[in-house]
Amino acid sequence: MFAWIVVLASAKRLPSMRKQPARLATWTMYLFFALIFTTGWGVVWDRIDSWSGLPESNTLITMCWVICYSASALVLLQQWSYERDRARRLARLTITAAVLVLAVMVGLFLRSDATHHGQQSFTAWYGGSVEYEAYLLTYLFAYTAVEIEIIRLCRRYARLTTRSWLRTGLATASIGAAIGLFYSITRLADIAAARAGLDLSNLEDLAEVGAGLGALLVMVGLTLHWWGPRISTVFLRTRRLIAYARLRPLWARFYALDPSIAFDDQRGTSRVRFADRAKAARRVLKDPEYHVARRVVEIRDGILTLRPYQDPAVTQGARAYYGSRGLTGEDLDAGIVAAQIHAALDVRDASPRRNQPPSPASSSAPADLDAELTWLLKVTTFFTQPHSRNIQPASADPTPTGGTS
Repeated sequence: MFAWIVVLASAKRLPSMRKQPARLATWTMYLFFALIFTTGWGVVWDRIDSWSGLPESNTLITMCWVICYSASALVLLQQWSYERDRARRLARLTITAAVLVLAVMVGLFLRSDATHHGQQSFTAWYGGSVEYEAYLLTYLFAYTAVEIEIIRLCRRYARLTTRSWLRTGLATASIGAAIGLFYSITRLADIAAARAGLDLSNLEDLAEVGAGLGALLVMVGLTLHWWGPRISTVFLRTRRLIAYARLRPLWARFYALDPSIAFDDQRGTSRVRFADRAKAARRVLKDPEYHVARRVVEIRDGILTLRPYQDPAVTQGARAYYGSRGLTGEDLDAGIVAAQIHAALDVRDASPRRNQPPSPASSSAPADLDAELTWLLKVTTFFTQPHSRNIQPASADPTPTGGTS
């Protein structure tokens, strides 16, 4: 269904694709992939013979689609791999070879003994007709040659490409072509076994997996550079939205303390109408990268407003508390900062008129947003834990209570 959606949605651009051979080859590859699995669908498969009037024509048609699909994939790789004139010559050669293979396949299939058609036993199907064996060998030779060439080209250029969706796609296509070779090996084994009177019908599942999964991976791999970046964008937007929501507890505490830290000082207030909240949510969904960067900046600005209220004794107490629980590195630092924020907020709430610098103006987005997010998410995690606000400052007097002994 996905392949048909791509084919039908892109059909209106076919006239322009005539000048873009790679795009045309991609569209053709999707078309034949869709035809392969549509023909193999039980509802269609069981009716093809009656529609065509030719016994076992479903097998012939499906294998012809496979040859066309494989040729399209090879032409697409040739368009990528060679300069324009050479790519066109190779594409014409590939298409001509595919047409010749299809002609030979149809001729041999039509000349195969009538007794072969309708046979259900394994040995009669694969070994009952010389013409049918020649038909299968022609098909398998062409299919295998294309799969080997796909593997060669994909591996060659994947090694030359930097890490990207294109490199991943080439590697995926080469794996798919290698899996497709299992189909060739299985079918060749079927012919040899039928000659020897052996039944290898228990390997049918392996052959079907090799053909189906191999073709799927080749198609996915050769188009991954096109739709892969869209997946990356979706994942990145999702991660940003999750981070935006996870930072809210810390951000909301600073906003309640000093609304001037916010670029949009309507957010988070209880008096905002539902329509305003919906509008703000749409803005965030439209550009989460910008809004999560704004939230990071606003939290950083909020931390700056608390500098006059920070107590070194709280830092020492938090270090001792979290250090005794095995925290080190950034986790320990994040816990200390969370404890400092809680203590500074309590002090500020108790004496809001203390002499302090004005709230800093909102600065630009951080240079490394991912690093800032990782850090502030850790701080927020500690900030929301109940024990982080109950950490006692370290005593400045090392003498035990009760005086000297």
